[in-house]
Amino acid sequence: MTLLLWIVRLVLPIALVVGLFVDGSLDQGNADSTGVVLVDSDNAVPGGQSLTSTWYCPTAHSRELPEAGVTAQVELVLTNTAAEPTKASIYLVSPTSPQRLVQLEVPGLASRSLEVADHTADELVSALVEAPAPGIVAARRVRSPYGSEVSPCSSVVSDEWYVVSADTQADTTSHLVVFNPLPIDAVIDLSFASELEVGPYIPRELGGLVVPAASSLLIDIGEHVRRRDVVSATLRARLGRVVVDHIQTFDGSSGRVGFSAHLASATIATSWYHPIARLGPTEVASVVVSNPTDVVADIEVSVVTGEGPTESAVASVGPYDLVKVQVLPEVEERLVSNTVFTAAALFGILVQSSNGVPVVSGVELASGPRGSPGKESTENELLPIRNGQEEVQLPPGRESGLSVSPGVPNGAKRWILAIPDLGGQVMIGLQNTNQTEATVFLSPYGSRGRYKVSLAGFGSKSVPLAAGSTIEIRSELPIAVTALHQNASGAGLNSILGIKFVEVQP
Repeated sequence: MTLLLWIVRLVLPIALVVGLFVDGSLDQGNADSTGVVLVDSDNAVPGGQSLTSTWYCPTAHSRELPEAGVTAQVELVLTNTAAEPTKASIYLVSPTSPQRLVQLEVPGLASRSLEVADHTADELVSALVEAPAPGIVAARRVRSPYGSEVSPCSSVVSDEWYVVSADTQADTTSHLVVFNPLPIDAVIDLSFASELEVGPYIPRELGGLVVPAASSLLIDIGEHVRRRDVVSATLRARLGRVVVDHIQTFDGSSGRVGFSAHLASATIATSWYHPIARLGPTEVASVVVSNPTDVVADIEVSVVTGEGPTESAVASVGPYDLVKVQVLPEVEERLVSNTVFTAAALFGILVQSSNGVPVVSGVELASGPRGSPGKESTENELLPIRNGQEEVQLPPGRESGLSVSPGVPNGAKRWILAIPDLGGQVMIGLQNTNQTEATVFLSPYGSRGRYKVSLAGFGSKSVPLAAGSTIEIRSELPIAVTALHQNASGAGLNSILGIKFVEVQP
């Protein structure tokens, strides 16, 4: 019996090793025979391999209070990219009230909207959107007295988020909305960098900050950072995962007026694509690149036209630091550092890390007067301090706006743009992420029209289309997609980020 027992003891480990090897081989064979889903931290429409759609909207409603300082009225826009109708469940989450459930029927290949203010009056509200089918897209039109912005909700929760271009001067407010949709508390740390200091600034009060489960937190960046023109923020979660919005306003007291509301970026990358930007007599553009690593990043910022990259500028971004690169008309004086010049009115921007250090890139677009504290516009362009909730009234014929949006780190072959009825036209920006020429097709939902566009290698083009429709974009090669819209009757500059579809590789 003793000999038999020893034989069994010797054979069992060998059998276990062989079994694990065979099991691993079978798993590898199955993996090779089925599609492999490319998963990253970009927003993406769930594909056919998913049974549900889930979207997280950090800012769904915000009432202005003296201690909060931000107003955000939100119209949720749900788009069904499948042919079959479905019913979406919208959970309104507030740190001060019980969760509310609103259901919305969305027909196939159509969009439906929901005014969140009709269902809540809480100070701060986030939204969780769930549908029992793939193919649902959730976006928002966020309105404030200083303008509006169209922004997608997030299909991912992450333990790292990056805001590349905030402003903490006296005429602005800059907020983070941190939404924890999970059933456990999240613990986060925040650090900041600015254009004047070297390295990170870590406020003690923003270390180990708790975001309760199924709740949101509003953080005023200006309460923790000195008055600066350019500030980047890095949020890392010690525990749990969250979703982050960045909300920025210019109140007109120094001249500039605008409102921007976009998701922060959950991705770092060595290449960033900004498909559409513009310059003009009252329009300005700049690129901010943040380096959240401990290694110096060497970057190149290029203006991209229909022929591909043209003018470029190079810069170095120190560890946990940032750099701002202005885009100026070609007639400007060229002896300016961190500047790239172009004669184009509409163009794309390509940001690349030449030494392989991943960075985060965003573009700030503004229209109207450019005055800021210490560099105020003329007196007739200054606005009086607004009283309460009343909307800012601009002089007749004056346009103003602000949009601070992250770039696109990865191309895709299929995109969707969910564009509410903004009036007028939107300019669809298409940017080729490959050196080979690409053919692109644009198809508005509910229309028989189909537009064909050819993109040169690494080239960028803009296509004008009517606002108020959902547009599907398909390409034979990966591209990046963004739209741009300026409100012709007042404040409101919208950078509308495209949402890609999850791709499956055979």
